[in-house]
Amino acid sequence: MSAKDHIQALIQEAAASGLPLDRLRGFAFYDMQKDERVIALQSFAEAEQAIIQIPDFVARLGADSARRATLQCVYQYFSRLDGVRYDEAVFNALWEDFTAEIGNPEWITRGITNVRFFRSENLHIDLGDGVAIRGRNPEELSALGFSPAILGRTMDDWLIGFGSSSFVLVAQDSVPKEPANLISTSDVWTKAVRAIGACRLAAAGSISISAMWVTRVARFNVGIGGLSQIGATVPTIGSDYIWSDAVQAAYPQIYAELKKLESSGYGASPGNLAIALRSFMGTYDRWPTLHESQLLDTITALEALLGTETEIAFKLAFRVAALLASSDAERAHILKTMKDFYDTRSKLVHGAALKPKHHQCLQSVDDLRALVRKLLRAFVALAANPPATYNKAFFNERLDMALVDATERENLRAALRLNE
Repeated sequence: MSAKDHIQALIQEAAASGLPLDRLRGFAFYDMQKDERVIALQSFAEAEQAIIQIPDFVARLGADSARRATLQCVYQYFSRLDGVRYDEAVFNALWEDFTAEIGNPEWITRGITNVRFFRSENLHIDLGDGVAIRGRNPEELSALGFSPAILGRTMDDWLIGFGSSSFVLVAQDSVPKEPANLISTSDVWTKAVRAIGACRLAAAGSISISAMWVTRVARFNVGIGGLSQIGATVPTIGSDYIWSDAVQAAYPQIYAELKKLESSGYGASPGNLAIALRSFMGTYDRWPTLHESQLLDTITALEALLGTETEIAFKLAFRVAALLASSDAERAHILKTMKDFYDTRSKLVHGAALKPKHHQCLQSVDDLRALVRKLLRAFVALAANPPATYNKAFFNERLDMALVDATERENLRAALRLNE
């Protein structure tokens, strides 16, 4: 007898066993008492032994998964019926899906999350690397493998907080099948977070994502049950992020550089780029949304990137102005602006009373974020593709001297692409 014949005999015996339908549906190893009633069937042991003879079964699922897979054949079969009976067509369809799944060399994982504070005329934006922002179309999302339960959760989540949009982010990843990842899913959340980070570095706007629901897209479920959720929905407030031609042009390089830095490290950048990026992203994600927190997080990002141990307020303002400004007048303006923001920061952390000029800085925190965004984009690119001239030693030892020399300053700005 073939493996198919043994599984068929097991399902026929289960159909005639008198067990109720709810005892013949489920997920292997979730309810051990339910499993034992199926395992006790006379034909189960032979089916369990036969199933490992299917080509590629051992290599991709593992011999130790024979019991799980055999149970799942029973549970998945009866999940397709509205009663306890044997149906030849249903069994053949089940077997085709089961063997096709074993024959597929990769597991595919997809995650879906709501996108907040986002607007676009394009209803399908392919961001690359398996990530896309899509208009909320239940039929299309269902075709991607998201169950009614998952789509229901995303709709419930859509009602939470501010900034609800007509878009969702879908992230996909695939890994070669092997016994070690039989019931694990890929890390699609990291891709989604990286994509949102790249968007935030590309343009202004309070784009964010909510909790993500993850599913393995498969013709046969080998035993993953329940709903898998990653992250949480933070009810922040903010302004709309507009997807534009300029964003579309800038996004791919930023995403690729962030991905490279996650694997190679941030050591080629001056300061601590990892903390700078984390603090900048915190200006979007921290709850409750307060200008005070946003200003503190943004200044922290700057200090991590360009701060010093002495005369930090002046040096930080000087460095930001020298790097970003293209004229003396603009440098003077940014220098004063930065000193005002840093003074406001000092008042906040030391609990001093705020004057009208400090309140004005708080209301203008997006202007500060715009300065930091431009610097972060430059240093992300520098760290991902470090030039020989402007290495870490240069920023530690020669930065200030270079910034007071017009020629050296412009050469540095050109290398960082800050003069564009």
